[in-house]
Amino acid sequence: MSDQSWLPRITESRCDGCGACIVECPTGTLGWKDEKAVLIYPDRCIYCATCETICPQSAIELPYLILRCEGDLE
Repeated sequence: MSDQSWLPRITESRCDGCGACIVECPTGTLGWKDEKAVLIYPDRCIYCATCETICPQSAIELPYLILRCEGDLE
């Protein structure tokens, strides 16, 4: 995958290693590295936002892209 800018971003300094995101990720995208959550299989991510929603430390955020199609607001 060449453009991974849309993938979940994990702020390592905020992650307390509770593992909630790893357990709840439906595709096994996340895993452990140095007792912190990391993306280990980015190609598996389905952008469900489970990790972002469940993180008690708000250490995970998903970048969102809002597109406006012609005719949407007419």
